[in-house]
Formats: sequence, C-alpha cells, structure tokens
Amino acid sequence: MAYLTQPDYVKYACSCGQIKPITSLYFCRHCLQIRCGFCICHEVDSHYCANCLENMPSSEARLKKNRCSSCFDCPSCFHTLSTRATLAQPRQTPEQGSGDSKVENKQAKKMYYLSCFNCRWTSRDVGIPDQPVASGGWPERVNPNATRINQLLDYYKAIAQQEKQEKLDRERKKFAIRGKYITLTDKTGLTGAMARNIAGLPSSESTMSAIANFVPSEASADVEELSEDFYTKELNLNQMTSMPQRLAAPEWQPSSVSRLYPIAKLLSVKRSQRCRACDHNLTKPEYNPGSIKFKIELLAFYHVPEVKIISYEPIKPGCTSALLLKLTNPTGHEMQVRLLQPEEVPDTEDRLEEPKSLEKSLEKSLNLEKDNLWYETVQRKADVTATCRVVTPDVTLTLAQRDDAAEYDDDATHDANDIILWRKSNKLALRLQVSCGAEVGAASAAEAALALQYRYRNTVPAAHEPRDHTLHATLLLQLGHVSG
Repeated sequence: MAYLTQPDYVKYACSCGQIKPITSLYFCRHCLQIRCGFCICHEVDSHYCANCLENMPSSEARLKKNRCSSCFDCPSCFHTLSTRATLAQPRQTPEQGSGDSKVENKQAKKMYYLSCFNCRWTSRDVGIPDQPVASGGWPERVNPNATRINQLLDYYKAIAQQEKQEKLDRERKKFAIRGKYITLTDKTGLTGAMARNIAGLPSSESTMSAIANFVPSEASADVEELSEDFYTKELNLNQMTSMPQRLAAPEWQPSSVSRLYPIAKLLSVKRSQRCRACDHNLTKPEYNPGSIKFKIELLAFYHVPEVKIISYEPIKPGCTSALLLKLTNPTGHEMQVRLLQPEEVPDTEDRLEEPKSLEKSLEKSLNLEKDNLWYETVQRKADVTATCRVVTPDVTLTLAQRDDAAEYDDDATHDANDIILWRKSNKLALRLQVSCGAEVGAASAAEAALALQYRYRNTVPAAHEPRDHTLHATLLLQLGHVSG
C-alpha cells in the first residue's frame, strides 16, 4: 500500500528490476517508464539552511564546510539551539565613584546567548561570553591541526591533478603506454620514511614519540585530565560525554561535558532529479525566495494506477482464498485497466516517439562520441517469483478521472457483479481469488504477483494532440504467511 509509515504490502517493479513501493518510484512522461532512485541522476541545485532558510551557492557552502554560520545544534541532545536575550547592567569602573550620576543614567544593554529548550543546555555552561548581536557574532573554534590538514589536501590535490592530466595524455595518443612511474618513490621523489614523516605518521624507530607528538594539544589535555581523574578520584558518569556527542565534533572529541561547544547546523540541498534514459527532469525545486518546496507531480502515484489491499482470507496450501483490492486512477483522464499475469507482459512498451529534428540529430551524434556507459540505465526484468497465484478475470475495467470534489460524496455505487464490489469517483473495489499450491509449506511468506495493463494519456508534447499509450506495471502483493 502507498503508506509512508506502514509496511509496504504492495510493491511495484521498476524498469531496472528493483521492487519498491509506489511512494519511492517516479514516472517519466517522456520515455513512459517507471523509475526508481537508481534509474535517475541526482543534481544539487543550491544549498540552504533548514532553520533560517538562507540560500547560498555551492562555492560559498564549500568555504563554510556545508554549515550555517547563524544556526547551531545542541551538543548534548542535538536539537536546534534558540537565541535568548537578557539585560546586562554596565559595570562600574574604578575611576568612577559610587555616587556618580553617569552610571545611574546608563541603561541596561541587551545581550544574547544560546539555549536549548529540550535539555536546558546554554552557552554559558562552557564559558562562552554573551554576544551583543543575535546572530553571526558567535566565536568559532579553530582546529589545532587545520594548517597541517590543508597542506596535505593541497599536496594530494596536486597529485590527483597530475594523474588526471596523464590519463588525458594517454587517451589522446589512442594507445596504451606503460606507466611513467614504477614505484611510489619514483612518483613522489620521496622515500617511505620521508613520506611518513611529512604525513605525520610514526616511523618504525620512534613510534610512541611520534604518536605523542601528533596528538592535538587539546586532545592530550583531555587525556591527561581523564587519566588524572581515573587514578585520583572516582569518575562521575554524568560528567562524561557519550559516543554520539564525541563523534559530533570529530576534530576535538571532548571527553567531559564541560567541553561541549555548539555545533554549526549542517546545510540541506535543493536537488533536481533527472531521468538517465531521456535526460528530462523528474522533480525540480521551486526557486521562489525563501521557498524549499519541490514539484513532485512526476512521482509514480500521480500517473500509475494505485493498488491497495482491503482484506483477504487466510492463505492455506491447496486452497483458494478471497482477496479484496482497491484500484485508484490518479490521472485527470478516464483509464481502462486489465488484470494480467506477470508472464503475459510484453517486452516492448508503447512509448512516445519524439519528432525528429536537425537539433536532435546533431545532439545525438555529439553524444555518441562521449563515453556514457556510467550514465545509461539498466534494463532488466524484475524477479517476481511468488508462492500464490491471483486468478485474473478476462474483463476490462473502466476507472473515472480524478475528481477532488467527489471525495465528499456520501454513498458509493454498488454494482451487481461478481468481480466489482463498489465504485466511488475514481476508485474501484474488486473481489478476486488467490490460489496457493499444495507444496507450499506452512508459515512461509504468502506472496502473489499481478500485472496491470492500463491506458495512459500523455499530455507532454504541447504542440501535438494528447496521445493514449498502453502501458504495463508489475506488482508484488504481500499477503502475510501461509496458514497450517
């Protein structure tokens, strides 16, 4: 069933062979195929903070290490910190007397500090001074090994750039050339001991001394404090940090709660999802100021008939049980649906053929020169091996178009039919039979496979009239376990 928080009793087969619920699938209106998360390309459009909704380009987000400079998370419970205001009285200087009128005329200054409404943690607990501004003025902690890490990053970026240039030179010559460098020493010009010393790793002779020198000063202070407390007095577990709290700050990894500092909030991304086969957008975010909404009309449950399980009788080996299903037409056009067996689904679909033009032909010829093997989708048939079989009637069912106003109708229309139970707007309830083989053992999973053949009206080409296409979808029904 198409529920986000409940088990997936009905799953659909993707064109790549994956079996997923309809809420996790997409539908491409250009190649008329069901796509899953592995069949689409995820493209990051922009970054934003989910708390203050500040948008920033990718270059700025990279400089800020994908974190917001104004919003913080609690280092104790990881909830979002709130900014609290307080009034601070001005301090009297020694030069001013106790009866100075200037001190009496001074007004209290508004100061701000961070507070967590969940665990009552405040920035005052770790000695962070109050700030005169509400956002943007909080002190940033500097990693003691930041300079060394930046040097290593620059060094290996240069090596990667050199390797990339060598690869391009080899591809340009159109034949394989033996590597210029045979060993790591010839490539970098350094011996193994020199490379270990530059990277800060311990050598074989002075392992313990190198490890002691490589530990950051703040981390070594924490270790010494912890060892002192361990040998001199009993440990207070309430003052010790947990493993998630330490891993939230990997640069420092504090061992005491008195060293917990606010964590800058991670940025979220606005992403577009593109079909790998036809290179068209499936979802794209809206670019309104302060908006983080997405256009999700290309999700599968807006274009593919949705199947839900109403109820079913206990499945027994060698017996036939009743199964009640509900079909829903999510489109704005009338739809004809037929029930088939999975083996009756043809290999070729009735896809939309785009009109040929000079620009399309030129683009196709240019794409042939590129290596797009990583970009191609995988086409294979889904493995829907089931222990039960649904008896499919040889009838064509008609589903009305979607009408939001008809959802408030009082009664449903009951048909005098052995298959159709009732109709209501774009919904239809069916009574089917499920047969289970006698060789199926008790307590095994009861799964039934079913295929849908439906007529879909595509309205994508605006310059042409809408066309109807015959499409297929394969389903896998979870019917619990086989009774003894």
